[in-house]
Amino acid sequence: MGNEKWFEETVKKYSSDTPEFKAKAQAIYDAHKREVKHTAEIKQDGQRLVDELSNAGVTIDSDLVKIEGLGDLIHATLNKIGITEERFKQVLQLKECNCNARRKFLNKLIPFTKG
Repeated sequence: MGNEKWFEETVKKYSSDTPEFKAKAQAIYDAHKREVKHTAEIKQDGQRLVDELSNAGVTIDSDLVKIEGLGDLIHATLNKIGITEERFKQVLQLKECNCNARRKFLNKLIPFTKG
């Protein structure tokens, strides 16, 4: 049974056919439709994210065990798209980038594991 038909039958079943009741019921139904649409949009966004990660080479089998916190996640993500420590130093003409210190700091600041 479609949502429209369900709405009409529910209104008939429980209403006293007053305009106030119908207006309230319609408002509730409209809010429900917006929520269903929003939920569908969230699911579509999630699927797009999974597809993009998959296209970038991130899979279920990716080695996520080594990711202890935000620093490791950023490091892995940048490496996946070709931004390595060496490239970073080369582009910015640095002798040292302190990437590992920053990585450890971010891991402690936002850890993904307990302990």
